[in-house]
Amino acid sequence: MTQVLGSDTTEIKPFGLEVRFDLSSGLTADDGAALKELFYRHKLLLFRRQSLTREQQFDVLEHIGPVDRASPLDFVMPDDPVLGTRHLAFHSDMHFAPFPAEGVSLLALDVEEQPSYTAFVDAAAAYRRLPADIARQIDGLQSVRAATPGVYEDELPYDLPEGMHSMQRDAVMRHPVTDEPIVYVARCSTSRLVGLGREESGDLLHTLYDTIYDEAHMLKHWWRNGDLVIWDNLALQHARPSIEGITRRKLQRVTIATHEQSSQIPSSYVSPVDVDDWQVREHAK
Repeated sequence: MTQVLGSDTTEIKPFGLEVRFDLSSGLTADDGAALKELFYRHKLLLFRRQSLTREQQFDVLEHIGPVDRASPLDFVMPDDPVLGTRHLAFHSDMHFAPFPAEGVSLLALDVEEQPSYTAFVDAAAAYRRLPADIARQIDGLQSVRAATPGVYEDELPYDLPEGMHSMQRDAVMRHPVTDEPIVYVARCSTSRLVGLGREESGDLLHTLYDTIYDEAHMLKHWWRNGDLVIWDNLALQHARPSIEGITRRKLQRVTIATHEQSSQIPSSYVSPVDVDDWQVREHAK
C-alpha cells in the first residue's frame, strides 16, 4: 500500500504534529505540498525512526523552502566548536540577522536514549494569549535585539555592553507566509523596547516573557535515535538544558533559509564557546 504523507498523524500537545512516514523513500510532489502545508499549520513536525543522509534531509526540507547548504553548523554535538555542552536559553536561530532562518531541522543520529530534550514555545500563540491592551501597546513598537547566541544567562541590560552587535526590529513580526503576528522578543537577547523608559520597557518585557515562557504552553521533546524534528524558526523559540556529561548526542542539522546564514554573522558576534570569558570581562568593567 502506497504511503501518503499526512494520512497517519497524531497531534502533539500543546502544539505540533507527529507524522508517520518513511522519508527515506522520497517525496512525490503531492507529498511535498502536504509537508509544506502541515509545517506552516502546526509549526513543528516530528518524524520518528528516520534514517537520512544529510543530502536526503536537504531534499526533504526543500519541499518547504530553500535550504542553507553553507551553514556553519552541520551537526550539533557535545564537542562541536559552536555550541558545546552549555545551557541554551530560549531563542530563534539568527534572530539578530536581517533575515533569520525560516525553519530548522534536527535528526538524531546517535543519542543516549531520553537523557536530553529540546524545549519549544510558540510565540505566535503567545500573541493570541496577550490581553488586548498589551497587544495594542506592542503593535508598532520596535525592540533592540542583540547578537547573543542563546547563551546569555541573565536578562540583557537596558543599555547593551560596549561592542555587542545589535539591531532594531519589530516587536511584533508578521509571519511572511501565514501573516500571523508573532511576539518577536526573547529574554536572552532583547535589551529594551524602543521609545520606552527603562522601567516601562522592563515591565512590559516581563509581561511578554511571562506569556511566552508559560510552562503550561511549553513543549519538551526528549530525543530518541531516528527522531527528525522540523520547526518554524520564526514562530517558535527553542532552548535546551546543559548537556554536560552527555557524550552521545549527535544531531544532524539542516535549515530552511532564503538568505545564507553565515554571510549575515557580524564580526562582533559573541560565539557561545567564548561567552563565559566575554561575560566576565563585561561584568568587570
